[in-house]
Amino acid sequence: MLVEGQVGPQTLAPGARSLFRQGPSGEMNVGDAHARYQEAVYRGNVYSVADQTGVALAAGLSTAPVNVCLFNPKGNNKLAVIWWAGIVSAVAPAAIVAVWIGVNTNIAAAAVTGTAATPQNSMVGNANRASILAFTTATLPAAPVASHVLGVIFTGAITTIPQQQSLGRWFDGSLIVAPGGAVSFQGSAASGAAACFGDWVWEEIPI
Repeated sequence: MLVEGQVGPQTLAPGARSLFRQGPSGEMNVGDAHARYQEAVYRGNVYSVADQTGVALAAGLSTAPVNVCLFNPKGNNKLAVIWWAGIVSAVAPAAIVAVWIGVNTNIAAAAVTGTAATPQNSMVGNANRASILAFTTATLPAAPVASHVLGVIFTGAITTIPQQQSLGRWFDGSLIVAPGGAVSFQGSAASGAAACFGDWVWEEIPI
């Protein structure tokens, strides 16, 4: 099948048929009709979860993360496509802390357990419920592996650092959690007490 386009702008009435718009090198020109994430959110497939209180980020690649983490249960028929992960510290730590995303990938290992957190559907009022489990004060089956660096928490007080930016990252689907996998916030050193708040945003798609 031959698909033809037309180079340059077109002015069309509603309901008109037209050729695809192309650029001078033959590329197809497209534009957003709506907000970037609107379609997936509108369909009720996007969820978020956040720490409701500040907690201490554990030192090292810990099997007992306190901040909210995600676990895709074994046997689930959905993938968790991570859009965003972020953490912020409200208390200066004793030593500089590098913050990572830690991953657990051994699907034969024991399930992640902990205090259940409640993911929220990003289309507020939608009745769909997440199949991905969220836990605080979790127990991982093994030490995670650092996969992505989010940033550094500095030791300066508020008088010396007027703003500590959120250590967040848009993954835009470059991190996907398959059934049996887990993702958690991990630090190179302990944070301040009751210091850290983490959050995740993800889309669930069928396998």
